[in-house]
Amino acid sequence: MKRSLIILAAAAVLGSPAARAQSRTQTVPLSKGWNAVWLEVDPDVAEPTAFFASTPIDMVAAYTLPASEAQFATRTEVNVHTLAGWTVWFAPHRADAPLSRLARLSGNKGYLMHAGEPVTLEIPGTVRLSAPRWMPDCYNLVGFTVEAPGGPTFRQFFQGSPAHAQSKIYRLVNGTWRQVLAPDSETLRPGEAFWIYCKGASDYPGPLQVTTASKMAVYLSGTTPCRLMFLNRATHPLSFTLEQVTAGNSDVPMSARISVFSDRVVGQAGTAAVDFPAGAWSQAFPVYEAGAGVTLPLSLRPGGLAAGTYHSLLKVTTDIGSVTYVPVTAVNE
Repeated sequence: MKRSLIILAAAAVLGSPAARAQSRTQTVPLSKGWNAVWLEVDPDVAEPTAFFASTPIDMVAAYTLPASEAQFATRTEVNVHTLAGWTVWFAPHRADAPLSRLARLSGNKGYLMHAGEPVTLEIPGTVRLSAPRWMPDCYNLVGFTVEAPGGPTFRQFFQGSPAHAQSKIYRLVNGTWRQVLAPDSETLRPGEAFWIYCKGASDYPGPLQVTTASKMAVYLSGTTPCRLMFLNRATHPLSFTLEQVTAGNSDVPMSARISVFSDRVVGQAGTAAVDFPAGAWSQAFPVYEAGAGVTLPLSLRPGGLAAGTYHSLLKVTTDIGSVTYVPVTAVNE
């Protein structure tokens, strides 16, 4: 029987929604034995002993060196004592606990987690807009945020990347690494890490590339717009939906800034605001062909908003089920 355990940060860390960074809770179901996990958030509690307190998880490993196929193709069963290039945490009750070297858990990173019994983790944490850092000419342990159910197939997800489209993929099944032999039908799962070979250099983020010009993702202050850019990196058409997620976050009122024109000259009259609704909202975008995209200039709508800093999340969901979360920071002075 599965248990549900909630890993919570200390109350002093959480604070009020307006005072903390952009947050969401990731749900990770674990089977008994070894699991390959992709953390999508920076956990509010990052120290492993505190993070896994009162859970049946007793070993966690993070890989730190380039991996060869021999690590999981010829030795299909996980054994952290024989793996090279891994940093491991052992639970305090284990005899090998003094060998622990993994001091911190981070989001956008893959881990091997060993559970003594089935458990579901509810992990609150901070969201970062971060593309994978591919290591060329070796296997990478990666994962991606996708819908559950309804995630894309491996073929749909990677077909747009020359570095990955024909690569071997290995996922952990019942504690052993198995090659994905049916990429046209097997789907990505949220919270799952898997091995995939990267042939040469790559900056591939997934079928839909979502970027901003700011290191803080979407940063809104005054009337200066922040441009949110979408680019179809797949080989097939894509559409997507943009939502504001207010659960656990602030309500950031925002508008799209569109160009207006006079005397048949585009942009000569400046811009006008098209307001999104207050609170949670959803906006569908049209289909974009391969290589096409759109730029969405966003600005803060400060009317009635008290002075301060506010945080929210935008969720971008494609029609094939890939998901990107975009942090929003708004400053009203």
